[in-house]
Amino acid sequence: MGNPCTARGGASMSRAALPILLPALGALLVLAVDLLGRTRPVDAAAAHRATALSGIRLAAVALLTLGAMGLSLRGAAPVAVGSVLAVDAFATLAILFLVGWAFLVLCLSLTHFGMARSRPAEPLALLLFSLAGLAAATATRDLLTLLVALELAWLPLVALIAIDSRRLSSSESSLKAFFAHGFASLVLAQGLAFVFGATGRLELDALSQAPGQPLLLDVGVALLIAGLLARAVVAPFHPWSPDVHEGAPSFVTTWIATGVQATSFFVLLRLLHALVPAADGDGAVRVVARLPELLGVLGVVGLVWGHAMALVQIGLRRMVGWLGVGQAGFFTLALVEARGAGGEALFFALAAAGIAVAGVLGTLASLSHHERACENVGDLAGMAQQSPIRAVFFALFLLSLAGFPGTMGFVARLRILSALDQGGHRGLLLAGLAATVLALIAAGRPLLAMLRPPELGRPTSRALSHEQLVLALCGACILYLGLAPLGEVGNVASWLDARIDLAVAGLRD
Repeated sequence: MGNPCTARGGASMSRAALPILLPALGALLVLAVDLLGRTRPVDAAAAHRATALSGIRLAAVALLTLGAMGLSLRGAAPVAVGSVLAVDAFATLAILFLVGWAFLVLCLSLTHFGMARSRPAEPLALLLFSLAGLAAATATRDLLTLLVALELAWLPLVALIAIDSRRLSSSESSLKAFFAHGFASLVLAQGLAFVFGATGRLELDALSQAPGQPLLLDVGVALLIAGLLARAVVAPFHPWSPDVHEGAPSFVTTWIATGVQATSFFVLLRLLHALVPAADGDGAVRVVARLPELLGVLGVVGLVWGHAMALVQIGLRRMVGWLGVGQAGFFTLALVEARGAGGEALFFALAAAGIAVAGVLGTLASLSHHERACENVGDLAGMAQQSPIRAVFFALFLLSLAGFPGTMGFVARLRILSALDQGGHRGLLLAGLAATVLALIAAGRPLLAMLRPPELGRPTSRALSHEQLVLALCGACILYLGLAPLGEVGNVASWLDARIDLAVAGLRD
């Protein structure tokens, strides 16, 4: 007879691994359903309808997978899976965030499939494989597993960016993303090798032990952080991001700007808590002790560079991409106080930016159906008169992305700036305030364009049902969580703050 304790431990480990395994199983199920249900319509119109219906059917399978992921996390106690994965409170909340963003992305993907720009099975499967890699990256305590998980998350993205074969810019953006991914992987792998050479171990816990070779550990830690910052679109590793925003389909861009970027910062936050500032035997300051200073410099560079470039952009998607670079600068500033209030502020800021970006890109997708294209700032002319509800939502999303008072983005920036103030980083605080002014000016250009009279003969585009759902959900979150600090408006905001505090506190133990 087997040992009951071993059996119970194996069951707990299997249950803890479910949130990571389910997306991969869902991807295989999507491919199987598509293979079994594939038909050969006779004419082009029937083929178009078949592709649209297949997209709805397979998206339903993907949504069921996301629901199963959420249920597998409900009420689960923190469980360590071997020495590789740790589905603790931090990983649980991070995966819940990924599930929420994946839901928004799946809703936006229906527009792409409805216009028959590609078959739905392969993009949905690639998206779920990417989600599996991101979930594993947030929960791993092993550096080699982290490298493999990030590969699983990013390689499907390279194919997803180029999924629209009708656009040459998609292939170009995919190639740039591939080179950016290759660079980040090489730097991360080199850092992993230096850490192993210094400690003989690949676990995150090894970063806090006294190394036999302090110099090797310092170089390894610096390379690890540089590799993660390159994936997180932190300046100066950002030039590929605006091009991807412009060339990739809207749902792919939304996934990169939400789940993929957020995961890099989740991993950075876990990594920084695993590091212990110390001095080596000769009294020289290790690179760990200088990380706040280095992160502060990179954050300020990203703030200034991203928001300044957003001011001069004509293309709407490129403008959003550059605003994302500026947002990454704010996230990097939060990492300066990762061991203080910056960790909690970073979690909230990632949620706020992800919701706002999903809303902006969802609005642009709803304005770009068939013969109508909404690519430049001038294309927004007449939006306030022709589609006032979407104009209000679009303004709300842009203002939240820029940090306007009364929105979730304002609360997020306020928390990051408060964390910097508590840490005594007054120079970084002033840089953040100045960057917010630049962001508001950049966001004001599209808002003014919407008030202009519409062009004669320009076709209008109606938002589809799933796009309306995305806009409504994102708008409600931005307003609710933006106004929650002003009074007692419910328990959702308090619940979210409590979960974030619990998740970050678990990293400090």
